[in-house]
Amino acid sequence: MAKSMLAGFTIGGDIIDRVAPLEPVRDEPLFKDEPVALLFHHSSGNPDESPPVGHEEPAAARADDAAAHGQELTVRRDGLFQVFTVGDTSYRLGGVKPLFVTSLRVNIRAGNGTQSYYDSIDLYAARGRTGFAQALARAWGAEPKRVERDLVLILERLEADRDEALRSGSRKAAVDMSAADRELALSLLTDPDLFTRIVDDLSSLGYVGENLNKELLYLCASSRKLDDPISVLILSQSASGKSFLVDSVKKLMPPEDVVAVTSLSDQALNYIDDLSHKFLVLGEAVHGDVVEHQIREMLSGKELSRLVTIKDPESGKMQSRVVRTPVIVASVMSGTNHAINAENASRCFLVNTDESREQTERIHEYQRHKYSLDRLRSGRDEVELIVRTHQAAQRLLTKRMIVNDFAPLLSFPSALMRTRRDHDRFLDLIACVCYLRQFQKPEAHDGELAFIRCDLADYRVAYRIMVEGVMSSTMRELPKGAVGLYDDIRAWVTREAARQNLLPAELSFTQRQVREWTGLSHTWVKYAIRQLVDYEHITIAKGGAERSRAFYRLREDACIAQVDLSMIPTPEAMERKLKAAKK
Repeated sequence: MAKSMLAGFTIGGDIIDRVAPLEPVRDEPLFKDEPVALLFHHSSGNPDESPPVGHEEPAAARADDAAAHGQELTVRRDGLFQVFTVGDTSYRLGGVKPLFVTSLRVNIRAGNGTQSYYDSIDLYAARGRTGFAQALARAWGAEPKRVERDLVLILERLEADRDEALRSGSRKAAVDMSAADRELALSLLTDPDLFTRIVDDLSSLGYVGENLNKELLYLCASSRKLDDPISVLILSQSASGKSFLVDSVKKLMPPEDVVAVTSLSDQALNYIDDLSHKFLVLGEAVHGDVVEHQIREMLSGKELSRLVTIKDPESGKMQSRVVRTPVIVASVMSGTNHAINAENASRCFLVNTDESREQTERIHEYQRHKYSLDRLRSGRDEVELIVRTHQAAQRLLTKRMIVNDFAPLLSFPSALMRTRRDHDRFLDLIACVCYLRQFQKPEAHDGELAFIRCDLADYRVAYRIMVEGVMSSTMRELPKGAVGLYDDIRAWVTREAARQNLLPAELSFTQRQVREWTGLSHTWVKYAIRQLVDYEHITIAKGGAERSRAFYRLREDACIAQVDLSMIPTPEAMERKLKAAKK
């Protein structure tokens, strides 16, 4: 007889000092003087219990074998744990990682009636599974082969769940559009007064006035599907309605296409799952240098890139790799600080909200109807219908190739360096209007290319927004509110100087007097006058040092020069140019 052998080893921290003896297995009955072939294996007494070394049953075979013995694998959640049951044995697993590849160490509790056994094993390690099975055999006589088979079935179930989670995470949730929603969308997109409806609908949501800003921000959000979307930066004082304007437009966009954040860590943008054709709302434009640099890269380079250090899996050496993430976003930022990074400002449409008394009165008038019976009757249903219509319309818009025949005939200011980018954004703005009106245009073909053309209606909308709204703020560089304050100061100084028989440039005034004339806050008056002094529209007559009151005077009795945008063709001039070009 072959001598029995004992071995000592550790499983889950318990010292195991006994294993089944190694017994000889004879291929044939032994006869006298016949050579003996011996096959040693671990056994609990049954030589056919374990398969040959290196052999593993297919998953289907294991599942069929389990089903044949009435031992289906079932799983349920128990708080933070997953409980797998096979026959009369349950396995409660904790610490399962959502993403695993080469190892899967879990805390496991096996139970059989009133008996339990705890351990920590790596399900991918054959030695761990075998040791756990042997431990259960000693605990209550479980068949080691069956326990190992159960563990493999559990591992395969966890792998299947992991793969499904990865697949579902990489798929974009498809939104089915009903026939009713499609009809609502087409009624909006085919309306000749599309932009009037956009303005009126935003007014119904509570944002009154500022029609040009409404149109521009809606176009910005809609341009997210284009290869060259536009971005907007809104700068105005606190309580001027910046955030409300952004939130109102955001409601009209499909939620799946909006990424809205209120604050950012330095590396947050690098780890957003999807920044492809999204409407990105960054809130207050007060960020660190790292984030501002990333915003510039997103808007200009359409990608985020970073250099990271990783360990080579083969050699173990640390190596540097460049990770690139494609980014195509239409972004909007808002803030109160006009001293923003010039590099970021030159990549956006820079606009100001209306800070006039007339706008304040319009807001007050709207607020007075907040608790009216008419608002209660129609308010909620009307808002829900508006949001539903616009979100359906945005989902119906598709990316189209756009041809702009106006570009060769366009003239643009060239005195400032930043107009190089302003000119390009004006062309993008015309394309955005064309894209939004795609259901009002015939599709043209040139060989294999299918496209839509910009028409005079597109140019008229873009010209109105650019010349009357954006360029007046961008080219003048002074905030619109500061220009309005200067006009108020000049009007009061002119009247008071005439009363005192002085020239307007000879009359001095203080910040306190300005606050009393205008009713504006101390912070805003102080900031605006500093801007007017920097741009030399107002001078300091005396004082102004620390702890001393400053007296100011007008540099001259003249209004702030308007930006000369006469070289940009009006819609009527562009129409004449088009007719001349066709002759």
